[in-house]
Amino acid sequence: MDLSDAQHLSELRIVLMGNRAAGKSSSGNTILGREEFDLKSSAQCVRRHGEVADRHITVIEAPGWWMNYTVKKSPELLKQEIVLSVSLCPPGPHAVLLIIRVDTRFKEEKRKSLQGHLDLLGERVWSHTIVLFTHGDSLLDTSIEQYIESEGQDLQRLLDKCGNRYHVLNNHNRSDDTQIKELLEKIEETVAENNGRHFEIDRKILQKMKERRRAEEVGAEERMKRMKKRRKNIRSQMSDAQHLSELRIVLMGNRAAGKSSSGNTILGREEFDLKSSAQCVRRHGEVADRHIIVIEAPGWWMNFTVEKSPELLKQEIVLSVSLCPPGPHAVLLIIRVDTRFKDYMRKVLQDHLDLLGERVWSHTIVLFTNGDSLSDISIEQYIESEGQDLQRLLDKCGNRFHVLNNHNRSDDTQIKELLEKIEETVALNNGRHFEIDRKILQEVEERRRAQEERAEERMKRIKKKRENIRSQMSDAQHLSELRIVLMGNRAAGKSSSGNTILGREEFDLKSSAQCVRRHGEVADRHITVIEAPGWWSNNTVEKSPERLKQEIVLSVSLCPPGPHAVLLIIDVSYSFKETQRKAMQGFLDLLGERVWSHTIVLFTNGDSLSDTSIEQYIESEGQDLQRLLDKCGNRFHVLNYHNRSDDTQIKELLEKIEETVALNNSRHFEMDGRKEAEEQLDKWRGDMRLQTMSGAEGSDSSSLESSAYSSFRFSSSRSRYLSHTSYETGAIQQYNSMEIIPPLMSGDDRSDTRSVGSSAYSSMRSLSEAGRDSSYSSSHSIVSSHSSGFGSLRSIPESVEDPGTRQTCSFAQDPNTFPKKIKEA
Repeated sequence: MDLSDAQHLSELRIVLMGNRAAGKSSSGNTILGREEFDLKSSAQCVRRHGEVADRHITVIEAPGWWMNYTVKKSPELLKQEIVLSVSLCPPGPHAVLLIIRVDTRFKEEKRKSLQGHLDLLGERVWSHTIVLFTHGDSLLDTSIEQYIESEGQDLQRLLDKCGNRYHVLNNHNRSDDTQIKELLEKIEETVAENNGRHFEIDRKILQKMKERRRAEEVGAEERMKRMKKRRKNIRSQMSDAQHLSELRIVLMGNRAAGKSSSGNTILGREEFDLKSSAQCVRRHGEVADRHIIVIEAPGWWMNFTVEKSPELLKQEIVLSVSLCPPGPHAVLLIIRVDTRFKDYMRKVLQDHLDLLGERVWSHTIVLFTNGDSLSDISIEQYIESEGQDLQRLLDKCGNRFHVLNNHNRSDDTQIKELLEKIEETVALNNGRHFEIDRKILQEVEERRRAQEERAEERMKRIKKKRENIRSQMSDAQHLSELRIVLMGNRAAGKSSSGNTILGREEFDLKSSAQCVRRHGEVADRHITVIEAPGWWSNNTVEKSPERLKQEIVLSVSLCPPGPHAVLLIIDVSYSFKETQRKAMQGFLDLLGERVWSHTIVLFTNGDSLSDTSIEQYIESEGQDLQRLLDKCGNRFHVLNYHNRSDDTQIKELLEKIEETVALNNSRHFEMDGRKEAEEQLDKWRGDMRLQTMSGAEGSDSSSLESSAYSSFRFSSSRSRYLSHTSYETGAIQQYNSMEIIPPLMSGDDRSDTRSVGSSAYSSMRSLSEAGRDSSYSSSHSIVSSHSSGFGSLRSIPESVEDPGTRQTCSFAQDPNTFPKKIKEA
């Protein structure tokens, strides 16, 4: 672009935007050529300036957001600072530099997060935005253009939003001033593209934000004065006897709120493990001339109502206050200040604390964590900015609160002040600690004892049963091949379980509408794993789409001649309710009653149980879970997929599958219901229409090309030809069709097999459009289809492909019956 002399600017104003740890501060320092920005996160905008390449440069660094946070999850203070940042270099910035690291994967959630936060400034900002890639040294000899192409659609969509303006920076090579000169030239070109204009935010947006900020600052000042006056009055009335030599504290809050870190900060040393625990943990120490006892109660998921939390968790919350007899002086309710506080969070916190009774609120103090992220902003201003929901929660506990910086343990004044606030809380309660209603505590203790006894009995029964089975198993029943189907609701952990079984990342953690097949060698066995698509946990089978039900039925045909076991996945971090039992039974019943004799319940998120046995979880969850286990012969296993180095858990699972096969007379699972299947097929035949489909070459995923209700049967005999029609490169050609029945395969052959469901429909087939790859075949693969055992089943032999265009056939789908595309491997 040709620039006039007038457009070579003597002053440039720049705003740096991006998530935390993207490299904003380092980029600011590199641009200015010296250490001007502190590398620690800040909750406020920071302005610095200097002389660079004969220009006066002003750089504003806006505070960063968490990489995986949508704009809705970010605190109000952060969003305000983003808007205000562009007003700190009047009359406005020449460019907004959107910082992205090149040494991390760029995903869809990152694009949405970046766009959401930048959109706070209005649509106009994108014409002044340049993407600044940091950590350029990690690219080595790869060009930034190659990186952009390799990262794919989401990064390219973001670049499209800002007119494909970008620059790459190596913050470790500041001696190379050419990279900064080129960046400044690109900013000048951006200004020229905007007719010589800098960016100006809509005045209404800015004015509204400034007015809101002023009101919050006034409110924060008034809150601070009230609290100071109140504390002074309380302490003036306290006698020396109320300066306690012992303090007993219970920490409550959701997972990742900072309970363990707070306990460590209070005691001044690493006493609490930062990993989640399913049980209360008690620690003690001497702090500020007091003996301190700290109980950490297990945390709940932030968005879980108390009804969704497991019974074991709720029991632990109640029991926590009995672990520091005669009772805690204070319950500290932990809340992070670096996340947005929403109405649902207030309800979740209130409901879990209400398990202890209404009286607990007079002994509760809100403890804000991650205080370092506030920088110079007061906790009162955060409270005012977050609005009504947080303020309502504070009202519930008498507006008692404290903020903690767990990264600055050398500052003992923050702990001394917290302990003083606990003493003041005790004084307000007439010198009394908190005591839970004895009936509540007694009921929970009795229930826990009974559950522990039943758990012990269950453990003994299962152990004896397994010993009996294995004593009767012959060497021939130790199988060299195992075929497994994973079933369960969405987010139960099917993909993670498949990856843990195979010992590597084979399944994509994103939800899929189609079955996915993977295989590998594990514990001297060839393992084939089929992941069926999941259903919503609160949806009955009647409410679920037809295509989902069809995929579930199809799944058992994708590992011919049939699976040795169906693993029904249940997450132990959820409460198990009647609705879940009915949903699971309804979906599994699609496969017929016989499936239950081949089903094992696989519990996931086992790490969250800590030292609690799976049997105790089963007993605590009650009748509905136990009824489901009864349906499948009380076969179950628990999996911790955060500890893949422990191969004993997988070996034991595979042994349980072998035992299941032995109980079924060494038979795998086969569907029944031939008559019903034929009737369903007749109904679906009338709904089918021809249409093209395509997928990725060499895919190991399976499409819904078979009858969802076929009575699947398999044979090792070779294929025979029947009539078949296909479309190839626009011309209709007649081929001999195959009724495919899987041949015997060696291990090597099997590893490259692409499994395809049988069609069980008319003999007309259409090939996918020219130039597209087949989801079903590759130049080195064997394409196999599953015979239903009753109809004339058709599929396409590999030989009908045009090697130049790689075409094959697939069926048209009614949107309510069949998926629109094949799941790609």
